[in-house]
Amino acid sequence: MSLDSGLETGLGSGTDPDGNRPGPAATHAAGPGEHTVLLPRISTDPLDDLVERVRPTLSQAVDSLHVAAALEADGLTDRGARVEYGYQDVFALSTEVYRRLGPRLPRPRDVRVRGNRSWRESLRLISHGPLYVLPCTAFPAVLAIVGRRSLVLGLVFAGVLGWVYAGVASHAAYRMLGLGRPRAAGRILIVATLTVPVAGAAAGAGLVWLTGGGVALVAMITCQVAYQLTSTVMVFYRREPWLALVMTPAFLIGVAYLILGSGLRPWSAAVAAGCVVAAFLLAVVIAVRRARAAAMAEPPLRAALRPEVPALVGVGAYGLCSAVLLLHAAAPYLLGSLDVAIAAAPLILTMGVIEWRAERFRPQAAALMRRVERPRAFVRGIWQLLARETAICLLAPAIPAAAMLAGLYHLGLLSAVGIVMTAAHVALGGAYLLAFLLAGRDRFGWLCWSMLAAIVAHVGIGALLGSAPLLGRSGPALVDTSLYLGSVLLLQALFVLGLAPILGQAVRYR
Repeated sequence: MSLDSGLETGLGSGTDPDGNRPGPAATHAAGPGEHTVLLPRISTDPLDDLVERVRPTLSQAVDSLHVAAALEADGLTDRGARVEYGYQDVFALSTEVYRRLGPRLPRPRDVRVRGNRSWRESLRLISHGPLYVLPCTAFPAVLAIVGRRSLVLGLVFAGVLGWVYAGVASHAAYRMLGLGRPRAAGRILIVATLTVPVAGAAAGAGLVWLTGGGVALVAMITCQVAYQLTSTVMVFYRREPWLALVMTPAFLIGVAYLILGSGLRPWSAAVAAGCVVAAFLLAVVIAVRRARAAAMAEPPLRAALRPEVPALVGVGAYGLCSAVLLLHAAAPYLLGSLDVAIAAAPLILTMGVIEWRAERFRPQAAALMRRVERPRAFVRGIWQLLARETAICLLAPAIPAAAMLAGLYHLGLLSAVGIVMTAAHVALGGAYLLAFLLAGRDRFGWLCWSMLAAIVAHVGIGALLGSAPLLGRSGPALVDTSLYLGSVLLLQALFVLGLAPILGQAVRYR
């Protein structure tokens, strides 16, 4: 029962025999000794109480499905809809609630619809893949300087360190930015960018002490982790064109070295290092200037980060597992067959496309929610959307992979092992889309356990079959790479299983 804001005058006010509310308040003159009594208007429809209760949160509801999602999130079931309100199910009730809420209030003009991205924003996201590839043309010159064994150790070690470092720093910075603390976000990026070369140099020195390799290996690891943090800062502040401009000379001199030969070897390595240093300094300057430009006062950074520690630990663990998943299978072959060593190139080149489709998933789900009328139709549509986006993220690396395999075949460098390893990395394109969606829902625990299960399946079954290079069992390479492909498909299934309970929940796309 709810109390209406209007007041009835007189003792006889209430409802007519049909249960309808009376019209305008009836008034009778108070006689001598009589008092005028004011009674509240009583609602005879319990649905009125529900409508008024949800109005503050659902005044901007886009449709009845939006209302149904909110009611279900509030604990209302189909049985409750029947017993308490007399409607067949929650959706039938939400249709009436949406009607009674009245016309939707216009949104403020300064609120931007997230799904309305321009082609420039899409191109910015897609460009991330080529940005990751730009320094790769310097690796042949570095290989000739440090040697194959040191190069492999450095790539794996720096890849893991940089992946974890950049992932934690970017997540913390985005969290601070989302909380309206741009100065804190800038400070996080500044500290991370300035400390990562020190961490890289220390890690490289430790690796050299354990395995050998010399000063060149330390310099290579330092430059690699510095570039990963540099690209993180540039992406955060949307300065990708500047990063591409600074790194272009390194890319061009690396290509020239591949074409013209060893005479350009020192130039290729030196120009690549110089470009990384220049990009690093530019990233620091940008972060400092943007942090100083934030004029608002903010709480201390340590206090702001304290609630985020569990999430940052999850992000760090996810980054570590991702790096190990990607590198553990390829590492034993980086010293051998070229077609296996470069099998990940198509995936790295198209990671921007995968990131773009992951960013577009939520706006597309919200648009689907506005189009359909029944929860069952939404669930069916969201799974169809996931299947379509996964297919796109498989096709994106498959196209350059097919071109790369054709070129290797033409040069007589293609083997069955290389084909299988390339197929495994193409399959990782779909797996990373699913991983982005799970990470967006903070399912880092599921992500880590799923990737660990895939790694254990690959290495463990390989050990049983006598083909596990990481454990010193150098069996048939085709068996090992086929097991890796199977573990990636297992990973996809585990990710889908993790999304199953939450993907069709309409309340997550409000």
